[in-house]
Amino acid sequence: MIYVNAKFLTKIITGVERYATEISYALKKIDPSILFLVPNYNGEKNFVSGLNIKYITPFKEYLWEQLTLPFYLKKKRNPLLINLTNTAPIFYKNQILVIHDLAFLHEPNWYTKRAAFSFKLLVSQSIKASKKIITVSNFTKQEVIKYFKIPSEMIEVIPGAIPSYISQYEEKNFENKYGKYILTVSSIEPRKNILNLVTAFLRLNDPNIKLIVVGKSNQRVFNTVNYDFTQNKNIILTGYISDEELVGLYKNARLFAYLSYYEGFGFPPLEAISCGCPTLVSNTSSLPEVCGDLAEYCNPDDIDSITSKIELILNRNKKNNKESIELLKQKFDWQRSAKMILDLIHDIR
Repeated sequence: MIYVNAKFLTKIITGVERYATEISYALKKIDPSILFLVPNYNGEKNFVSGLNIKYITPFKEYLWEQLTLPFYLKKKRNPLLINLTNTAPIFYKNQILVIHDLAFLHEPNWYTKRAAFSFKLLVSQSIKASKKIITVSNFTKQEVIKYFKIPSEMIEVIPGAIPSYISQYEEKNFENKYGKYILTVSSIEPRKNILNLVTAFLRLNDPNIKLIVVGKSNQRVFNTVNYDFTQNKNIILTGYISDEELVGLYKNARLFAYLSYYEGFGFPPLEAISCGCPTLVSNTSSLPEVCGDLAEYCNPDDIDSITSKIELILNRNKKNNKESIELLKQKFDWQRSAKMILDLIHDIR
C-alpha cells in the first residue's frame, strides 16, 4: 500500500496545491489502491471527490504532519509515504518528498521572519528524512543541490502540466467585461514583482487599458507590498476567483504578464499560453525552462525592457496558435508525471 500525505486538501489552491491535486488524480488512475491521508479539518478545503481518502486525527497543519501522520503510519508497519508539497514528517524515514522551490533560502526577506525560519527548518529536515527527492523543474533540482549538497542521482525531475480545469472551459466563449486589459495572476508578495509591473503599466499612459491583478496577500507568510491598488481606477485587484472566471480572463486578455523574480515551475504562464493568451515572463529561474519559445521574455528589474515588451505584444496582438499549444500539452502531461513517480517508487522498494 502506498500512502499520500494529503494535508494539501485542507488548503486554498495555489501552485503547490494545484500540482499535488492534479498528480493525486493521475496517480489514482494508475493505481486505485493509493490511500490519501487527510487531517479531520472543518475549515475551508481544497476538497476533491474521487480520491481514496482517510481522515486521521488529532491535530491539523504541521502538528498533524509531524505527530499524527507518522504515528498512524508506524501502526501500519511504516509503509511508503509520498509528500507532494515541500514538507514531510521529519522523523519518518520511508518517504519521498517533492520540492517545488527554495525561494525562502534564495531571498529570506520576501518572507516574514517566522515563515522563513519555519520553512528553512522543516524543508531541510524533510529532505534529510527522505529516500528520494522529486523537483518540479531542472532549475529547482540545481537549487536543491546548491543549498543542500544532495547528490544529483538522489533527485528526479517530475514536472507539472496544464491544469485540467483549463480543458473544461476551452471551448466556451466568455463575455469580456473589462475591455482591453493586461492580466497577471499571483499572490501579492515581493517575489512576484507586482510593483515593477504596475510601474511599467503606468508608463503606457493609456486610459483605455486596464491592469487586472488576480490574487491576494498572505501576511502570515509573506512580507507586504507597499502599494495602494485602489489609487488608480484602471488597476483592478480581484482577489481569488473561480477557475471558470480565470479561464475567461486568460482568453480575453490582450497580454498576460508574469514578472516573478523566482519560480520553481510557474503554473500561471502555462495556463495563459494554453488559453492562447500572448505571454510575457521574466527571464529568470524556471520560467524559460517551462515556457520555452511560447512566451516573450524581459529583465524583471528593467522597467524600460518591461514597458517596451508590453507595447510590442499589445501592438502585435497575436494569439498563440493551436499547434504550439498542442506541443506544450505533449511536453507537460500529468499521466506521464504520475507514471514517473510510480516508477521511482518501484525502483526504491
